Amino acid sequence: MIYTIDKLAEINIDCKKWDKVYFYWDLWAGKTTLIKQLIGRLLWKETIITSPTYIHYKKYEKNIYHFDLYRLSEYEEFINIWWEEILDNEDNICFIEWPEIIENTYKPSVKIFLKKVDWKDDERDIIIEHI
Repeated sequence: MIYTIDKLAEINIDCKKWDKVYFYWDLWAGKTTLIKQLIGRLLWKETIITSPTYIHYKKYEKNIYHFDLYRLSEYEEFINIWWEEILDNEDNICFIEWPEIIENTYKPSVKIFLKKVDWKDDERDIIIEHI
């Protein structure tokens, strides 16, 4: 389905404990923007939510985690930092950008694919797969 960037807030995913939501595709496609909307909805309050690109993950209230694995090149890097403990915890909800290095070990609850629409900077083609 095609969405404009300002309409990403209309996307709702019913997240619960132990969900892992994977986000795929283009750089600057709006993955973090969509995750901000989803986390804000789960927290039920105004919260500053920023991209964890350089620190790899951020933890929010209610055991909500936002990972950006773009800068990791292999699964061993992930486990050497002990992050698998976060994904193994049944109380956590995890939103994960660039999940390719962990997808053989951790299965998602939902996969979201965001792709820029050619020649339209403010539109995204979004596919949501519930697993």
